[in-house]
Amino acid sequence: MPTLRSAQPSLELRPYVRAYAQRKFDRTDLAVVEPVPAQLEQVLNFELGTLPGVRHRQCETSTEIWIGGAQTSFPGYMDLQPGVESFAIFFQPAGWSQLFGIPMREITNRIYDATSVVGPDMRALWNRLGESSSFERRVVIVEEFLMKCVACAITQDRIAEAVSYLFRLHGAIRIPNLAHRDSMGLRQFERQFRRETGASPKVFARIARFQAALDAKLASPRRTWLDIAHTFGYHDQMHMIHDFKGLGHNTPTQLITELGDVRPPALASSEK
Repeated sequence: MPTLRSAQPSLELRPYVRAYAQRKFDRTDLAVVEPVPAQLEQVLNFELGTLPGVRHRQCETSTEIWIGGAQTSFPGYMDLQPGVESFAIFFQPAGWSQLFGIPMREITNRIYDATSVVGPDMRALWNRLGESSSFERRVVIVEEFLMKCVACAITQDRIAEAVSYLFRLHGAIRIPNLAHRDSMGLRQFERQFRRETGASPKVFARIARFQAALDAKLASPRRTWLDIAHTFGYHDQMHMIHDFKGLGHNTPTQLITELGDVRPPALASSEK
């Protein structure tokens, strides 16, 4: 049976990292196809077994180490075969960009071979992860590597701060208020936000709310969708269903059923 492990980062890394996760399929497990909904985390994947099929709407990758930026619309599906073993780092929306100096816009709605973007350090880290079979040990290895990057991390600029703030509020802030918070005119703020992130602040806010609703249901399956819709500021349940169909290609209930391990439990736990 496929297994999923997840954990939160150390306190020192939480400004940059949301969660770690590991999936493992035995050779006797059945193949599955999982939808990957829109998301704001930047995700670094280390493939340590059979390569999964990544069906992205714009890109293809067949590498063992790949980085995906924020996905502002439904990006595609994962084909998970027997023997797949993956370790993933879910960064804060600007976390990868801060640690590795790669502008958010460069990877928004894209996936890339991480070695070609960052360099041979990624391959060395992949080798170390492959030498250990313990999830807990792999977390330690990754954290040791990331802590060395923190010393050279780029300080958040105003737009990165706005992205992080919007994300923490689950999108529950009017964009004019967000611009005013940064002492910028609305049009200037929107242009700069799009230029630096690759998407508009309105789109980021919509996805932040969608993710919060999705993770809340995953964390508490007995909560009703009506309660979740009210909690996260949807006008009514139909507006929430519209967002789920646009960003997840499914109704809320269907998406939860088909999602599999794409949203690990530690992501919801990081909100507490």
